[in-house]
Amino acid sequence: MKLKELKKLIEGCHPEDLNNDVEAVVISKKNKVFKSDSIRLDTDSGRIIIATQDSEQYKLNKINADKEMGFAKKMLSIKSKKKTIADILNQKK
Repeated sequence: MKLKELKKLIEGCHPEDLNNDVEAVVISKKNKVFKSDSIRLDTDSGRIIIATQDSEQYKLNKINADKEMGFAKKMLSIKSKKKTIADILNQKK
């Protein structure tokens, strides 16, 4: 799956579904199942990183996920400002 496909999938969600928490469910080769809420989308590499609650990386992964979200919000803010400026310039024409 490409990031742009994931974006479309999320944009196509029912509005009520957007408030649901995301939980990773991983099924191993031997059908062992584990779940985690420590999920990070590394947009630079296109990886989804999941850490189990008993791993050393669990808290760090959650911290890094928050950093990724902060970066995404910053990018959305920049895009919004550029759009606003372009709209103002187009209105003056």
